[in-house]
Amino acid sequence: MGRPKNYENMTHEERMEYHAKQREQEAMVREALLFQLRDKYPSMIENVEALVNVANSIGDDLQWHGIEAVTCQDMHKLIDTANAVRRLFHLDIEEHG
Repeated sequence: MGRPKNYENMTHEERMEYHAKQREQEAMVREALLFQLRDKYPSMIENVEALVNVANSIGDDLQWHGIEAVTCQDMHKLIDTANAVRRLFHLDIEEHG
């Protein structure tokens, strides 16, 4: 059994395998955190998903149909959902002290 190699001494294939393992470990940690959030604070995940959906919808409309396709209602949904996420994750602390 040899010692673990330093990153600098790894071959390209070894580096690819190293990074694949790192990504796998990080994905497992994120999955566990998401499970905890869904279990304890489902509204946080629901609001993030809603924000993603609104942002994707507006982005698609802009990309495929131009600015004329984005309605004021869409923008209000985006702003309201972003503000909800900001409050749920306490990202507005600096604004209010």
